[in-house]
Amino acid sequence: MRRPIFRDWLGPLWLLLGAACSSGTDEYQPITSTPDDYCQRRCEKAHACTDSINPAECRSACQSTLATEPKLRADFLGYVAGCVDSSSCGNTSISKCTSEAWAQLSVSAYGQNFCSAFVAAGNQCDDTGATYPESACFEAAKTYDDSALKAADDCLSKSCTELSACLARTMPKVTLTP
Repeated sequence: MRRPIFRDWLGPLWLLLGAACSSGTDEYQPITSTPDDYCQRRCEKAHACTDSINPAECRSACQSTLATEPKLRADFLGYVAGCVDSSSCGNTSISKCTSEAWAQLSVSAYGQNFCSAFVAAGNQCDDTGATYPESACFEAAKTYDDSALKAADDCLSKSCTELSACLARTMPKVTLTP
């Protein structure tokens, strides 16, 4: 009986590939992205979909925008960049990808503590809880890194008249008040 050479050769190869690609801990490693990588990927996709978009100008504008705002989480940027990369040109939407990132990512431990304090501070200003909803805080905590949340945490000791404006400055892309 003739033995298939291909199967005999492929068996050890699969064993080696499996050993090289597996980890003993099987830890979840989030896909992360730096602001520069995010802008590069986003602008390459935009140029691939629309020839008139200059990738260098797009990257420069993107990087400038990210540099002037509170720091975004690396896994948030990675998720949005990956979503944009895998979207078809007619279906590429930053807002859709952002919503998907919010649905997939977890709030950090610091973010959970911040949101508890946010709701408590908000209840002092609006006992109905409508003005400072926990869900909006969780979106912020999934978007911004802990350093940005720490800056927002400093707002929580402000008076009710100053709280909203302070939060809007520290986390401008997420609506924390109506």
